Amino acid sequence: MDKLYPINGLFFYRLIFMALLILGEAIFCYKLAKKDHFAIRLTIGIIACFIFALAFPIPTSNDFYSMMMFFCMFAFTYLVSLFLFKADKMMILFCLICGYTIEHIAYELYLCLTSFIVAGDSKFGGLYNYDSLKLFDGNLDLVLWIVSYINIYWIMLVTFAHKIEKGRVFEKLGGGRALAIGTFFIIIDIVINSVVSFYSSIHYERIFVGLVALVNMICCVIGISFIFEMYYLGNMRREYSIIREIRNAEKDQYQLSKETIDMINIKCHDFRHQIVKFGKEQNINDEAIKSINNLIDIYDSSIKTTNNALNVILSEKSLICLKYDIVFSCIVNGDLLSFMQEEDIYSLFGNILDNAIDAVKDLKKEQKTIRLKIKSVGNIISISSKNFYDQELTIENGLPKSNKGDSNYHGFGLKSVRSIAEKYNGSMNITTENNVFEITLMFIQDDINKSN
Repeated sequence: MDKLYPINGLFFYRLIFMALLILGEAIFCYKLAKKDHFAIRLTIGIIACFIFALAFPIPTSNDFYSMMMFFCMFAFTYLVSLFLFKADKMMILFCLICGYTIEHIAYELYLCLTSFIVAGDSKFGGLYNYDSLKLFDGNLDLVLWIVSYINIYWIMLVTFAHKIEKGRVFEKLGGGRALAIGTFFIIIDIVINSVVSFYSSIHYERIFVGLVALVNMICCVIGISFIFEMYYLGNMRREYSIIREIRNAEKDQYQLSKETIDMINIKCHDFRHQIVKFGKEQNINDEAIKSINNLIDIYDSSIKTTNNALNVILSEKSLICLKYDIVFSCIVNGDLLSFMQEEDIYSLFGNILDNAIDAVKDLKKEQKTIRLKIKSVGNIISISSKNFYDQELTIENGLPKSNKGDSNYHGFGLKSVRSIAEKYNGSMNITTENNVFEITLMFIQDDINKSN
């Protein structure tokens, strides 16, 4: 047993490494979807990780064996993470690789600082001392270790980890290859570090170790930047694909809605004349006929502009507003939208009004209002929509995000609106003040001409 578990610096460093690894992984995993009874699972998982680290034998002080041991610990944390999170396996692996990488970056910074700051050839880095219990070679060594880890973990949190969005996945199409390349890049760097550690244990050269640590640290930063870039690009491709599918479905829906609204208008027009004729033949009084015509008007297209696509979507949404007792007022100039394709008009106002209707339909009666305006001021065309809301919203990446888990304001609808605005060189701005949600789109006519 003494040969498998010698009481030395590495014996205790296994636990320190596991703690730092778990912390690094937690920085990237905290937004992942959690399984039921997460607190209990987390407690069991952390205990299991430390038991695994403590039970791992250390029959040799060979640096390559230590590297293998650390990889095994990392693999075990991956199994524990599958026990904790509902996210897909690739997303969990992505987060854990990032966590392992920042632990390694922090260690390389520590090694670099100890190599360059200390005078003479005294070897710092007591964490890898296999022949004694001492973990740190003095107060300076301890301070440099604390400074390195605190700063790197904080920098990586604000630079990378907080940008991971809840519910995201690591796109498998192309993402798997990118993740494999980034992982291989990082593994090679860690292997190089083990080679240097092995060499320095035979013949220690402070400047050499410090320079290699600096290069390793830079390589790891490049590696984590690469796989994060692939994460962003993969999700952008996924979003674009989803928005494109939605837009295609909206084109089909527009044609169907147009035909439906036209049919309703024709039938209502014919029915109105038939009621008048029937009323005269049957001697029905004018008040009764007027009452019936008022009922028919509910289903008739009540909003008329010079833009057919706008008429379709406004008529469709006004019927929905009627269903929920929402007061829908609009001041619009359909001619101002002549630069847009009909499908874009249908999609743009459909998404804007769908979000507004979802926000107000369950509010108090006096707050169930939606106001839409389309106007021009000089050379600028403005589209704005206002409505009340009762959610706690924060703006993230130019889009409002609900703090209560309601994703209506942070879905693909508003992303589609923004993409349409950008298509015509326009801009989109959203404000959420005093529980009033306002979305404003601005188009400069000179810029519109450039997009056509």
